[in-house]
Amino acid sequence: MLVLCGCNGSAAPEEAAEAAGGDRLASALSTAVRVKVAQAVFADVQQEAAVSGMAEAFRKSTVAAEVSGRVISRLVEPGDHVTKGQKLILLDSERAGIAKNEAEARMQSAEVNLAEARSELKRGENLYAREFISEGTLDSMRFAVQRGISELAAANASLAAASRALKDTTIRAPFHGIAELIHVQEGDYLNPGLPIATIADFSSIRIRAGVTAREATLLAGTETASLTLEALGAQPLTGRVHSVARIADPSTGTYAVEIWLDDDRQLVREGMLATVYLPYASQEQHLTVPASAVFRRNGTMHAFVVTDDRAELRPVRTGRSDAIQVEVLEGLAEGEAVVTEGQFALRDGAMVRIERRG
Repeated sequence: MLVLCGCNGSAAPEEAAEAAGGDRLASALSTAVRVKVAQAVFADVQQEAAVSGMAEAFRKSTVAAEVSGRVISRLVEPGDHVTKGQKLILLDSERAGIAKNEAEARMQSAEVNLAEARSELKRGENLYAREFISEGTLDSMRFAVQRGISELAAANASLAAASRALKDTTIRAPFHGIAELIHVQEGDYLNPGLPIATIADFSSIRIRAGVTAREATLLAGTETASLTLEALGAQPLTGRVHSVARIADPSTGTYAVEIWLDDDRQLVREGMLATVYLPYASQEQHLTVPASAVFRRNGTMHAFVVTDDRAELRPVRTGRSDAIQVEVLEGLAEGEAVVTEGQFALRDGAMVRIERRG
């Protein structure tokens, strides 16, 4: 009995120590901060080139006089919306109308003369077959028909020109847009080539900007760009990258980029200053982590690195970033696990419990 009592007395402290260790482990596990992690990996970093540009009308046309004449009516004013084919200016058409009537009369006369010459030729061919007229006389009849054909062609051309001149006394809009400028007043006498009106199409907007040679190369294949217009505040807009020039502007050394922007609400005005953000992928891979893994503390960027279920607060130096990932220049190695969720409940050296991503 004494032996048994001695054995029981020596086992009790070992069992108590084991139980105490288990309690400490359970307590540590219960206080471990639940976190989610991601590995630092080499990847492309989406970058942006922020460049200044200026808004222009999608297209613009200065309508000029095709014929001479006096302005008898100005039908639109600057700022008016116009549709394709809409009348803008009317010129005095009296002389053009008379010229067209005369051309029609000449054409009718030429048609009659040609018909008579053909009839004479047909009669002459019958007479020549019966040897009533000479071959020379028949040749004269054939020449008369050819002359009649030439005269009719000339009369047709004159009529077409006269008709066009009469039509050109009404100046029309070449496309849908806004009458930006009207250069003439009623009573002005116009000569061919004189500017009459400037029509601008603002259904879409062109934003022109300049980029460096490296940016121009990286932008190849880029389809969209975000931009802001100074006059419209910080409202973000999205445009289509239409073209990137292959030849630099000799005066600036930059390559022209053209962005097309739909403007259904007609908010944009020509000359507005724009800041264009052109995205492109870097041609080199960089060590990156999710953007949520880094944060600023005491003026320095930090990340929590997890090793053996403990979080280490580590300063890092970051580079370029986008909404998804950030480039890490110093402080991390490839493959290290960084906390992406739960880091704001951590302190340096705290135990963590890693949760699997659902």
